[in-house]
Amino acid sequence: MSVQYFDITDLIRFARTNRNVSGIQRVQIRVIRQLAREGRGDDVRCLFAAGRFSPLLACPARELFADEEYDAGRFLRALGLEGGHGGFSKRELYDYLARFPKRSLLRVAKKIQMLGLQRCWPAEARRRLGPAASPEHALPPPAAVPTRRVGRLQPDDTLVLLGTNWNVTAVERFATGVFRRGGEVVQVVYDLIPYRHPEYCIESLARKFTRFLVQSVGFTSRYICISEATRRDMAAFLVDRGSSARTDTWPLAHEFAGYARNSRGAVATNPAVAELAGRPFVLCVGTIEIRKNGSGLLRAWQKVRARLGDEPPLLVFAGKYGWKIEDFRRLLAVDDQLAAGVRVIDRAGDADLAFLYQNCLFHAYPSLAEGWGLPVGEAAWFGKYSVVSSASSLPEVCGPLVDYVDPTNVDELAAALEKAIRDPDHRRHKEAAIAAAPLRSWHDTAVHFGELLARPARDAAAEAPFAGHSPSSPGLFPRT
Repeated sequence: MSVQYFDITDLIRFARTNRNVSGIQRVQIRVIRQLAREGRGDDVRCLFAAGRFSPLLACPARELFADEEYDAGRFLRALGLEGGHGGFSKRELYDYLARFPKRSLLRVAKKIQMLGLQRCWPAEARRRLGPAASPEHALPPPAAVPTRRVGRLQPDDTLVLLGTNWNVTAVERFATGVFRRGGEVVQVVYDLIPYRHPEYCIESLARKFTRFLVQSVGFTSRYICISEATRRDMAAFLVDRGSSARTDTWPLAHEFAGYARNSRGAVATNPAVAELAGRPFVLCVGTIEIRKNGSGLLRAWQKVRARLGDEPPLLVFAGKYGWKIEDFRRLLAVDDQLAAGVRVIDRAGDADLAFLYQNCLFHAYPSLAEGWGLPVGEAAWFGKYSVVSSASSLPEVCGPLVDYVDPTNVDELAAALEKAIRDPDHRRHKEAAIAAAPLRSWHDTAVHFGELLARPARDAAAEAPFAGHSPSSPGLFPRT
């Protein structure tokens, strides 16, 4: 029996410091869970290195992702990587410290204080964490998932690098061994942004990603890219490196897992989200960082507010703070009226995101560069229209169902936002088309991924670039 091994090392690293998952982690969990459910038993396994130089362990994916709801603490405890204790996890500490300004002396002092309490008085440490930590700590311990050490794969097995396993020594060494013995190593590529647009990233990320990209040529049989735009970028890189590795396009889902198409009635768990009920607001979902162009959206919103006059809608950002957002913070700091009309919901969970999608007037996504653009599809899943950047992969997500703007043109963005607010008939027309469109579920996406894995990279003839439809993957929206 051939086995597919999915590397989850980066998912483990992310879970240690984050309670909720973001885009790439969300994709990993949903795809592995779906493939494991449809597998023959133990033919879908998870592979991981607990530390940078740790041996590789494997476990059954079906058992690890048996729960429909993902919980970072339960995930780590099931793997034996985090134990129950009277203190707190690194992730809970990060959640607590998020209350204080980054790189401030107060935050440093609070961290030192909490670490000291954890060592000497763990019960008091838990008390100071407050209610935010109690749900995770109070959960019953999950059943341990059996793990075993992995030496080498069988000739028919496939190693799938589905996450951001950049420069993890144990994983790269193992993948290189599989590749050199003639085995299949599949690398999923979400984007080449740190390589092609280092100005949108911190220097260390751009350097590490470029190193990984170059190194990957030595251990990858095939690259599966989440959009045609990303596939073209990857193919161009491989030509420059003299590699003939195959590239495939694998478009992601629109589905927001756990919620039916066009559903309503989600209940917010965050009080800051719940208080938006009944208030008109425009939503922007995604990490607040320079690449997502939050400052450009704020500048456009200043113009929209000036034209609308009294009581314009709120502008709601749902996403954690990232890097290079000094301009974003400055705009809010110097314009009190703008700041009064903006809400930032940090670390929103799935229920809160569903509530926001369902109740917004429309969704805005002015990103400067993307590998795909999950929030645009998720908004469509709830029947919501979006004003979207025309950059990179974004036109592939919803085609003519949404309206596009040049993300660098503030006036054009402001005009599109104003039109969407002033013209409810236009929104209703778009929403009717969205509600009836053949959107992709995560089941469709997982099936398509399984089909791609079933095609031997070394033996298959080159195919034409993916055109946005596959008869065996129903519900695929045609790309324009």
